[in-house]
Amino acid sequence: MELMDVPTLTRRTHRDDPAFDELSDFSAALTTIELTHRSIDSYLLAQLKNLFELFLSRISADSPDSHAEHLAAVRELVAPSVNTAPAEREAVNARRRAAYEWIESLIPATSLIHAAQLLDVTPIEIGNRVRSAALGMICLPQATEQAAKQLLSFERYAHATRRARSLDTSVLPEYDDGLVRIRASDMAAFKRAVSQLVARLSTRESQTKHIRQRRGVSFHYDPHGEATMVARGPSPAIALLEARLTGVARAVITGNTSSLGIVNAGELADDRSLRELIFDFLANSLPAGFVTVSADEGASTSPGESGPARATGDPPTADSLTVPAANPSGIDIDATAENYSRHYREVGITCPTASEWLKRQARVTITVPALTLLGDTSGTESGTGRNSGDRSAVGVPGTVNGAPVAPDVARQLVGSGHSTVYRLLTDPVTGVVLDHAAEKYTIPDPLRTALIEKWQFCTLPGCDRSAVKAELDHIIPFNHSNPSEGGLTTMQNLHPLCRQHHQMKTERKISVTRDSLTGMLHWKLPGGVTTTSEPPSRPINQAHAELLNRA
Repeated sequence: MELMDVPTLTRRTHRDDPAFDELSDFSAALTTIELTHRSIDSYLLAQLKNLFELFLSRISADSPDSHAEHLAAVRELVAPSVNTAPAEREAVNARRRAAYEWIESLIPATSLIHAAQLLDVTPIEIGNRVRSAALGMICLPQATEQAAKQLLSFERYAHATRRARSLDTSVLPEYDDGLVRIRASDMAAFKRAVSQLVARLSTRESQTKHIRQRRGVSFHYDPHGEATMVARGPSPAIALLEARLTGVARAVITGNTSSLGIVNAGELADDRSLRELIFDFLANSLPAGFVTVSADEGASTSPGESGPARATGDPPTADSLTVPAANPSGIDIDATAENYSRHYREVGITCPTASEWLKRQARVTITVPALTLLGDTSGTESGTGRNSGDRSAVGVPGTVNGAPVAPDVARQLVGSGHSTVYRLLTDPVTGVVLDHAAEKYTIPDPLRTALIEKWQFCTLPGCDRSAVKAELDHIIPFNHSNPSEGGLTTMQNLHPLCRQHHQMKTERKISVTRDSLTGMLHWKLPGGVTTTSEPPSRPINQAHAELLNRA
């Protein structure tokens, strides 16, 4: 990109000043960046509007008759020419709230797979962008107008719409008024002002509801064998978890064996730190909690399926520690609770420990290259007596559910894990698992493991859900009445689909075929859009193949 020319008059006036020439060039570069940034802002806002229009078109295509009136109302509200008279503002704001809530309810059920692939993002990210677009263009008309006029940068507009999702829709008009009054010289100041605005408009009830709705745990795996687990939820629940873990860990460090239930044992000689103990206790804990079940008369709790109902002496939960909101409507809370208890009850559950259940539901796939498994840290190939002369022969990492782990960790996991071992053959060029009947040694399901290793993720383009937890789908449906006529359970006819996309295929919203020559999958998406997917390359397997060729 060429830098913009600065005015010639300025250069003539300071022609003999080299320092000014350098400053002038810098100013020209800044001007270029500013103009480019403005163009990018316009493009991003236009893309967001186009994505929202694509979403509306998808709704119209799915149900052209039942949603026509709603769609017309939404398009009228987002039109730039809408000017609301003060006397009509309350009624228009009510229409905006209703329109956004209607759009929000349709997002999970509307397929935008084609948009996800086109923009090279996940369907979840597309859904989040549609929510932001709908909220901004329907409920924040003043902020959207400022963004269109470049009085509000796209980064600030996007931040404001994200923060607005935590607010009740009834306060969004006031939030919109507050946004356009913010005067901030930089992004940090703008974010602080938005946070104050959100805090002012948030009620305790809405904050509590939002925190509970956002609660969850996410897992992130880096390429070096380390992973991060992030738990988000109500602070009382997190604080109680921290107190329990820290309390047990401190008891170990201080040698308080009586509180740990250790009797007739020697002195504790554990040298782990407090942080290490907390992690180990958390990683080895069994999931437990309460679930709601219907309180059918005569129903009983079967041993091993669920525990006793929650008692008054049980430890407090996040719900019991939440301060109740005001009750201006005068609802008879006691009567409501009594009516609820007649139909529902809570029972305790714990994670089963039966090996067969764990094998089906809590499966972890560990993949180790053959040379890594056979190698040792001295650089000698185990069983051959030959020195490889290259420590990389034992340095190819393994994977756990597709995430790389160090070679020594991979060997340790295989040695301490299940006795079942699979042998998978891979393409030496791409590293992809071949369509070959996997050989096994006391293996109950070699085919599933081979398919998981081959595809790694749900095969629908754009979906990043792990194949470990996916369902295996027959590309050509299995013929139950006459299996020999097609739909065989083979590597060529099976692929992993996450539950959501498997259901979409079952409902004929999407379809897939396989190219017998290339092995590539050809998809037909809603609206007649077509796309393809193929097994991802495996650099670790490629590196292992190179080592085998040199052996």
